[in-house]
Amino acid sequence: MYAFEKPSQRRPNSKVNPELIKTPAFVAEEHVLRHNLRILDYVRKRTGCKMLQALKTWSTWSLFPITREYLDGTEASSLNEARLGYDEFNHEVHVYAPAYSQHEFDVLLEHASTVIFNSFEQWAAFRLQVLEYTQRTGKVIECGLRINPEHQRISGHGGRWDPCAPGSRLGIRTNEFNRALATDPNALKGIGGLHFHVFFDQGLDDLKDVLQLMEQRFAGYIPHMQWINVGGGQTITNDDYDIEGLIMLVNDFQKRHSVKIHMEPGAAIVKDAGVLVSEVLDVVERNDVPYKIAILDMSFNAHTPDFLLSPDLYMPVEGAEIVRDLELAKTHPYLYQLAGGTCVTGDVLSHFHSFKKPLKAGDKVVMKDGLQYNVVQCTNFNGVQRPGIWFLQEDGRMVLLRKFTYKDFKTQMG
Repeated sequence: MYAFEKPSQRRPNSKVNPELIKTPAFVAEEHVLRHNLRILDYVRKRTGCKMLQALKTWSTWSLFPITREYLDGTEASSLNEARLGYDEFNHEVHVYAPAYSQHEFDVLLEHASTVIFNSFEQWAAFRLQVLEYTQRTGKVIECGLRINPEHQRISGHGGRWDPCAPGSRLGIRTNEFNRALATDPNALKGIGGLHFHVFFDQGLDDLKDVLQLMEQRFAGYIPHMQWINVGGGQTITNDDYDIEGLIMLVNDFQKRHSVKIHMEPGAAIVKDAGVLVSEVLDVVERNDVPYKIAILDMSFNAHTPDFLLSPDLYMPVEGAEIVRDLELAKTHPYLYQLAGGTCVTGDVLSHFHSFKKPLKAGDKVVMKDGLQYNVVQCTNFNGVQRPGIWFLQEDGRMVLLRKFTYKDFKTQMG
C-alpha cells in the first residue's frame, strides 16, 4: 500500500457557461487543471522523477501558485521564459534553446539551474562562461546536451512537429556525438545529463521505443550521466494512458542506469483544462459551397496559429461534429466553416463543423482544449481583440486574470 492514493484518470467535464462569458475569452478551469496535476504528481511521487512545467505550452503565471503545488519547477526555451519561471514559479529553472545569444547568456545563468545545449559547438562556446560564473557566484549550474535519437516514425502534420525529421536542427545525432568525442575525449567534461524531446501527443509505447533506441545508440555515454530528460509530448493525463506502465518504465530505467528521469509536460498539464469562447458576428452563405461560413469575434490566424500551420489538426467544438469529407455535406444540414474576423483570406479552419441547429449572430462557440499553445502564441495581428483570460475556480467563481486593451495593441508597435 502506498502512502498516497492513485487519482482518478477520468478527466472531469467542463463547467463553463458560455452565456456568462464576455468574448473572446480563454477560460481556465481549476477543477480540471488540478485533476491533470494530481496525475503528474502521482507519477512524480511513485518514481522520484523530476516533473517540470514546459512554459512554451502554457505560461499563465498568475496560476503558477497552483501548478507549483504539484511540480518541481519549469522548463524554459528563452531568457524571458527563464526569468518568468524564476520570478513566479521557483528557482528550479531548466533551459534549452537551439542556440544562445552571447549578450544574453550571463543574465540567463542568473535565472537558470540547468542549461541544455543543442550541439557540442554551443557547449564549447559557453563552457568557460558557465565555469567562470560558478566560480564568481558560487551558484552551480548543471549542464546537459540535447540528443536526437533519430526515432523514425510515420508522422502527421507533414513532419512539421517531428524533431527527428530529416534535416531537423534539434539535437545531436549519434554520429555527431562519436565524432565530437573522437576529436576531443574531454568534450563531455562538465555535462551531467542528456535531453531529448521527440513527441507530439504520443502514448507510452512511443516512449518505450525511444528509450530503447536511445539505450542502443548512446549506450557508451549514459553511464557518465546523472539525469536523462525525456521531454514532453506524452498524453499522460488522458483517460486511457497507462500510468502504471509509465511508472514501471521510469523506475526500471532509473534503477538500471543509476540516473534520474526528468519529464517536462506541457499540454498534459492543461489538456481540456480550459476553453476558448467566441461569438458569431455574421453568417455568410455562398452558392458555390455546400456549407455556410460563421465569422467569429476572434482570429484563427492570430489566436490559434497551429491550426493554420497544420491543417490536419482538429478543432473540437462543444456541441458540434467535425467533418472533413464534403461529399457527406448533404447529410449535415447545419454545416459551417468557422472563420476569423481578420481581413486575411486564409483566416479559416480547413475542416468543418456540423451543429445540431443553425448558427446565428450572437451565438457562442466554445472551442474545447483551448489553452495549450493558444494563449502563449496569441498576437494582436490586424488589431483584432485579443481574448481575455478568465479563471473558473473550483467554488464556481469567475475571476478575470487579464484583459487586453487598445494600449496593449498600440505599445506592441513602438
